[in-house]
Amino acid sequence: MGHSIDTLQRIGVKIFLAEAPSLDRIVLAFHRWIQNGSVDGMLIDVADYSHVPEGPGVVLVAHEGNYALDLTGGRPGLLYYRKQPIDGDLTERVRAVAAVALRAADALERDAEVEGAICGDAVQFFANDRLAAPNDAETEAAFQPALDAVLERMFAGAPRKQCRNQDPRERFNVDVLADKGANAATLLARLT
Repeated sequence: MGHSIDTLQRIGVKIFLAEAPSLDRIVLAFHRWIQNGSVDGMLIDVADYSHVPEGPGVVLVAHEGNYALDLTGGRPGLLYYRKQPIDGDLTERVRAVAAVALRAADALERDAEVEGAICGDAVQFFANDRLAAPNDAETEAAFQPALDAVLERMFAGAPRKQCRNQDPRERFNVDVLADKGANAATLLARLT
């Protein structure tokens, strides 16, 4: 049975942080982002899930996609996942979503009220659509060319390792660790 990965729209990227910043400061930062239009999209509201252990942390709800300071798996990161359709082939969509996530990571790094920086070498790509992209080897094989094209640019050809969580109960996701990282602005400049 072939998957419809070419129709995948609900793509997400999590850019890992060296350490979790104060979630109270993230709530304030996300509110500032709404007021200042600091990140892409029609920004709507902030939801605080800090009471959920290793959960979504703090979510900035937007029409096109949601941002979060995510704590899932005990690995803090700035997450963005697309909710609305986006133009282009799969490679262009993955690149566009990664660019939105990196613009937000850059905004987070530049925010004087928030302590902590991105790792710059660790990222996770995921699909928030189990029908178009079930978590299996066939999806991984179909997704890999788009992922390779984006990662090659993002990490400027640096060697990298990747690993897919193979639990079929989990959404499709691939963790990537590059041998050489960079700050969010540099990673973004390579993609755009």
